[in-house]
Amino acid sequence: MNMSKWSWKQVLIVTVVALALISVGRSVLPGGGGKGSVDLTGRGGPGSNSSGSTGEQVQVPEVEKPTKIVRFNGKRVPVGEGPVAVLNPALAKPGGQVGVNASGFDKGAKVRVLLTTGKDKNNAKVVATGKVNRFGVVDANFTYPVGLANSGGRQTVTVVQDGGAAKVAKAELSAQAGVGLVTLSDEVGQAGTPLTLDAEGFAPYEAVKVYWGRITGTPSTTLRADSAGKIQHASLRVGVGAIGDNTVILVGTKSKTTALAPFQLLRQYPMVLTKPFAARANSTINIVGKGFAPNERVLAYFGKATGTPVMTMRASDKGTIGGMAFKVPYDLFGRYSLIFVGEQSRASTKAGFQAMPYNPSVRTSTWGGLPGTMLNFYGKGFAANEAVHVYVQGELVAAFRVNAAGTALAAGTYTIPADAQGKLVFKLVGARSKGVGTATVSVDKSEGKVQLPPQKKYKLPPDLKN
Repeated sequence: MNMSKWSWKQVLIVTVVALALISVGRSVLPGGGGKGSVDLTGRGGPGSNSSGSTGEQVQVPEVEKPTKIVRFNGKRVPVGEGPVAVLNPALAKPGGQVGVNASGFDKGAKVRVLLTTGKDKNNAKVVATGKVNRFGVVDANFTYPVGLANSGGRQTVTVVQDGGAAKVAKAELSAQAGVGLVTLSDEVGQAGTPLTLDAEGFAPYEAVKVYWGRITGTPSTTLRADSAGKIQHASLRVGVGAIGDNTVILVGTKSKTTALAPFQLLRQYPMVLTKPFAARANSTINIVGKGFAPNERVLAYFGKATGTPVMTMRASDKGTIGGMAFKVPYDLFGRYSLIFVGEQSRASTKAGFQAMPYNPSVRTSTWGGLPGTMLNFYGKGFAANEAVHVYVQGELVAAFRVNAAGTALAAGTYTIPADAQGKLVFKLVGARSKGVGTATVSVDKSEGKVQLPPQKKYKLPPDLKN
């Protein structure tokens, strides 16, 4: 054929027809990608070059085995001619960043980074994507998934070039087993402050113990992981620990997985009130307070925070105390202090109370009388059921017991002696309350001297000692 006789229009028509035939031929040929095509999705057939996305489950392609063996430094090693990948760091912890650097790929090509845990190569996960630079190098980063922490051991990171060229690089990754991840709704607070907690990386359904600043003794609380080994939006209260920088520690009872979170523990400022503030001996004073650590024992000391506690009580899960009371002891007069100390938190405060004296009022059955007149005593304002001792010029002359209301009517007896002169002053003293009341009787000697048999000295009966 004489090409010189062809017009430019004929050349253009032939070219278009040729391109169309080539396109049709490629569409009907089996294995359109040829030998070098790579299935990255695990779903398509040969030649599938779907780009996929991060988090997708894919099939891991095989790396071509090297055919050349050389001796290097006395060792026989295979010579690889394909791409190379390195990890930094190559020890991953849950939630941590892993850097991937790979070289030997085609300029401008897209690659995906796959993470394989276990032996199932058909269940790899796309954890990152990247684009190769002009030097054939690609850099990528991915966050190591928390949920994979318990698998531990060695895992595989595979860098796969997208497209027709079967270029694959692999690197080993060591997973730090037994480490979980925990996040708190707040990182600052006092013991007892309510928080919300989320955690991952534990065994399914296992019990997870929560400690504050330590992993010994009784846990602050125990939570339960779900089917995925997660704890989601769990409510808890800040436990007891050292003031300042502290650590929340979660320990799985089965997997022994440990998760840590920093926490700034603030100082506690407990407060206790006594109601009423002032009371007489044997009267009841109630105690209410707040600001202690949840569920801790609170010890109450009298006067100073040493020695034996005079009371113990248990704080609620909100750090409050209540429902406790004490009776004011006898022989106390004036103002006193109680010191309250949280047994675990050692947070302390004090509360005062006033011990009021008894001020009874008394009188005799008559205001005056002749020698030989027998008197009885009336009184009120003594302590309940206590004995009352009657004195004249410091000598015990009678005794009686008041009732539960602290009163007495026509109780005890005393006869005005023949030698009595002027006025007799009676001092009535509560044996327990030490309350004192006085009464005066005028002695009438208008009838002259009276002859009376001498009176026996009064002897206090044992049942009226107190």
